[in-house]
Amino acid sequence: MDNHLYDNRDLINTNVHFDKERLYFNKWEMYKLLAPYRFPFHIPYTNYLTKQSLDLFTYNQASFFIKPVDTWSGKNITLVTPNYSGFILQHQNGADHFFQNKDALTQQLVHQYSHTHAIIQQRAPLIPFDTRAFDIRVHLQRDGNGYWLYAGDLIRVGGEKAIISNLFSKGGGVVETDFVLKNLFDSNQVNEVKEHLRKSAFAITKLLDVYYPFIDIGADFGIDHSGSLWLLEVNTNDRSGRPDYDLFKKLPNKAIYKQMVARDKERKKIWNKGKIL
Repeated sequence: MDNHLYDNRDLINTNVHFDKERLYFNKWEMYKLLAPYRFPFHIPYTNYLTKQSLDLFTYNQASFFIKPVDTWSGKNITLVTPNYSGFILQHQNGADHFFQNKDALTQQLVHQYSHTHAIIQQRAPLIPFDTRAFDIRVHLQRDGNGYWLYAGDLIRVGGEKAIISNLFSKGGGVVETDFVLKNLFDSNQVNEVKEHLRKSAFAITKLLDVYYPFIDIGADFGIDHSGSLWLLEVNTNDRSGRPDYDLFKKLPNKAIYKQMVARDKERKKIWNKGKIL
């Protein structure tokens, strides 16, 4: 596969399902969409949750997440960590449960996810900040002429014992990207990471444009010890909402948030006059 993308609708992956009612790709479909391509980031290995895929992940003796395909804000996410005597299961609220064998773990997970579709996903080798999970949210917006603009980025730091970074209870929150990166890497690496963030975000928009004219995209990345990016999730506008502008309102400097709101108002004025994408 070439390491660039083409604006060619003949390349549409017919195995990927776009939800025409909600107008989005769920987590499983988004993974299937992105996985065949080479990007300037890694994607954690992901599969659809079945007994067979659960058997494979538990056999590998590495930590993994289970996530419903259609939820947000960390709802009903579970982290499973094997150890020498069994499996530790952690919920997003910080509660831990121990299972002595795979059968007991499987029984619990089958019960927990029996009424929902879910994915099972490799835990990426991400570094923490101040012992806490964090990710980098990158937000892109279309302008009134339909061109993608890099609106901004920030870092979400998870609360104490949170298994993912967008759970802010117990001390988590939102901080400037530079503040965290400069505490973890030297100035050259910081600049490289930020450049890769921009390239990664625009590469994602280029592929998504083949399928649907989204107008807001929020991509979440983790980072490993070498400074490489790992894509954790891609959020798009749909009939249920859009990637949250208010995250940027939490930053001390409100400039990015104000620009995002102003851009949204301006493009609506243009499109309402008939100048649509």
